[in-house]
Amino acid sequence: MNHPSLVFIAIAVSVTMSACGKSDVPNTSSSVGAASAKATVAPKPTPAPFRITDVHVDRDRFDPTKGESVAIQYAIDEAAEITLHIYDGRDALIYRGETEKVAAGEHKLSWDGTDALGEDVPPEAYSYVIVATNDKGTVTHDLTDLTGSEALIVADPQWDAATGKLRYRLDRPARVNVRFGLMDGPYMRTVIDWVPRDAGDQIEAWDGWDTSKVLSLAKHPMLSPTVRAYTLPNNTIFVGPNPSEVHFVAMPALGSRARQTKPEKTRMYFHADQPLETRGDIPVNLSLFGGGERDAEGRWVVSGIVPIRLDVPREVRARVLERRFEPAFYTDGIFVFETEVGVLPITWQWDSTVVNPGEHYITANIRGYEGNYGAATLKVWVKPAARPKAALASTIAPKVAP
Repeated sequence: MNHPSLVFIAIAVSVTMSACGKSDVPNTSSSVGAASAKATVAPKPTPAPFRITDVHVDRDRFDPTKGESVAIQYAIDEAAEITLHIYDGRDALIYRGETEKVAAGEHKLSWDGTDALGEDVPPEAYSYVIVATNDKGTVTHDLTDLTGSEALIVADPQWDAATGKLRYRLDRPARVNVRFGLMDGPYMRTVIDWVPRDAGDQIEAWDGWDTSKVLSLAKHPMLSPTVRAYTLPNNTIFVGPNPSEVHFVAMPALGSRARQTKPEKTRMYFHADQPLETRGDIPVNLSLFGGGERDAEGRWVVSGIVPIRLDVPREVRARVLERRFEPAFYTDGIFVFETEVGVLPITWQWDSTVVNPGEHYITANIRGYEGNYGAATLKVWVKPAARPKAALASTIAPKVAP
């Protein structure tokens, strides 16, 4: 690895946080100073010129629509100019406070939940960063890279079909994905997709229908919920009520926060490595190739060999192909076919003669190698295939001469 002769050093001191978001030891990064190093010798970290300590918020959730705001308290050991930065889940800078000149001591910053244009931000999780500058340099208090993004085990989620509620518990604040599927069968529906939730008991509502709205699964005996979660950083602030989907601030970003640590290689099924804006599950289109007829109940009427076409919307196709995937097909919840060659669109030739005539369900799953899934289901009516005339003639008993 080549080392430039002039290196600007950024150091970060790990901190521990209490549940209310308080720093017990300083967390600062310094962008001041320069060091030279030989190609084979790593430079020594430059000490921060001053310290920001005892950082905590007076509440971890507030609602700007009710006139509420949050106070971010801190201590600093030298006079400096202080600026508060707020970022959304994309690491996009959506608010920059007025720079304040402060003396050494304890102080606080406040945020009213608006963006740089003065508009209320949507209900979501946001992160705060404190930037301090004086004639010795700049120190930044930012916990985003030091905390969070850890896989959180959510044990034994409980589905109540009578109330349509899923109950589970989070030990720490996290982004959460909830899916429903059938045991030893297909994934059927994503209910929430990496939305933020605070620590504690959680309740998620689900209407019981699959993604395509053709199967009511609420009371299915093989129904199985799965909850995945990744912890949020300790400098998180929740704004408003729990959102049902991920939101981003509409205004153009003032800038972006460069992550100090990035994985060298994306880990399989580790969603926290993915950008939040492309972390979600995949919309899937499932249809009969070439079309067909429907009966009075909207079921596709099929017989014999049936071409089932799987595709995704054009706007997500490049991402799905780049991350790679396997398509899998199920009949009435039972696995039938898969291929490790993920191409789009793909047409599967389903042999409907292997099932009894009547109503059946064809489900397709996209299983992305990085953990992004997609599902769709078709409801079909299988009618007996017409028998060829030659085969029919061979079954007629020959006449016996008198």
